[in-house]
Formats: sequence, C-alpha cells, structure tokens
Amino acid sequence: MQRLQENFCVEFVRCGNATEAYKNAGYKPRSDKVAGTAAARLLGNVGIQKRIEELRRELDSHKIMDAAERRELLTQFARDEETAKPDRLKAMDLLNKMDGVYINKTQVSGTDGGPLTFRWEGKDG
Repeated sequence: MQRLQENFCVEFVRCGNATEAYKNAGYKPRSDKVAGTAAARLLGNVGIQKRIEELRRELDSHKIMDAAERRELLTQFARDEETAKPDRLKAMDLLNKMDGVYINKTQVSGTDGGPLTFRWEGKDG
C-alpha cells in the first residue's frame, strides 16, 4: 500500500469524512469535488477497506481497558495519599473482588422464607 493510501486510511478512521481524509492524507486535488470523487474511488478499493477495518479494530482495542490496566489504575488510587480515604478503600475493595479474596455467601431458604426440606425419592420410596 502506498504511503498516501495509508495516510488516507488513518485520516478516514480519525475523521470519518472521505473528502477531508483525502486532503489531509497529502493528496493535492484541484477542488473539493475532485477530492470527493477520488476519495470515493479509494473507498471502493478492497485493500483500502480492509486496512480501514484493521485500523478501526486496533483503535477499538485501545479504547477498552484490559484487566491488567484496571488493576494498575486501581492500585494507583489505593496507594495515592492525595486520594480521599473512601475512594482509596473502594479501590482496595474492587482489587480484592478482582482477585477473588472475598467469599460470596448466598443464603437460600424454602417457601415463604421457611427452612429447606429435602426429600429423596428412589426405586424404594
């Protein structure tokens, strides 16, 4: 892929406007109409479409924190003496939950809150 085509893909993903992306990529069109026509032709190119999709996926993956990044950020909050104490405690609580430190307990009861009764039925019962 040529440098200008790569630039076009990057600019198109950035701004979403084909004509603007064409001009910002470094092409020198005579007018906006020429730029729009040439940009539309580029967008019809399978290789350009594929590269734009790759760039969009890459961009999306950077928008979402992974578990390690969340853990690092929460650790920074928990250690930061400038952060309010309740926020530091909340950060530590979230880290503990992420690491499975807490045991989740669930209380189960029977009908209308009464005790559970078990009845086994078998061949003989």
